[in-house]
Amino acid sequence: MATSAIPPFYRTFFQTIDPTIASTGFITALGFPGFLLRTYTPTATLPPAIETTMALDSLSGFYLSIIVLQVFLLRAKPQDLTVWRLLQFSILITDVVMCGGTARALNAQGRLNPADWRFEEVGTLAITVGVGLIRTAFLLGLGLSDAAGSVKKKEV
Repeated sequence: MATSAIPPFYRTFFQTIDPTIASTGFITALGFPGFLLRTYTPTATLPPAIETTMALDSLSGFYLSIIVLQVFLLRAKPQDLTVWRLLQFSILITDVVMCGGTARALNAQGRLNPADWRFEEVGTLAITVGVGLIRTAFLLGLGLSDAAGSVKKKEV
C-alpha cells in the first residue's frame, strides 16, 4: 500500500510512547511495590501483604502483555485498522476501570474533592485520562484519512 491507514501521530504514540508509559507501570509494580502503593494511597500498608504482592505481580504481567501487543502486534499488522481499533478499545476499558478504581480509593479515603488530591493522584489521573482521550480520538476516527475509512470498509 502506498498510504498508511494509521497516521504517524497514532503510529508513534501507540507503538512507542504508550508502551513506554506501560513499561513504567510494569517496572514499578514488579520492582517497587511500596512506591507504587504509596502513589495510590498515603496510608499504604508496607511491606505489602502477600495477596497485595500477588495482585501487583499480576498487574505487572498485564502491563507486560500490553507492551508486547503494542510493540509487536501493531508492527506485525501495520495496516490492519481493525486490529489497531480492537487493541485500543480493550486498553481504553482498562483506562476507564483504572480511573474508576482511583475514584473508589479516593472516596474510601474521604478525598474525592480534587483540592485534597496529592500530586500522585493528579499525575496518575492526568496520564490515564490523557492517554484515554487519545485512544478515544483514534476510535472515533479523528485524524484518520479517507484511506483509513476505505481500509475499514474493505475489512468489514
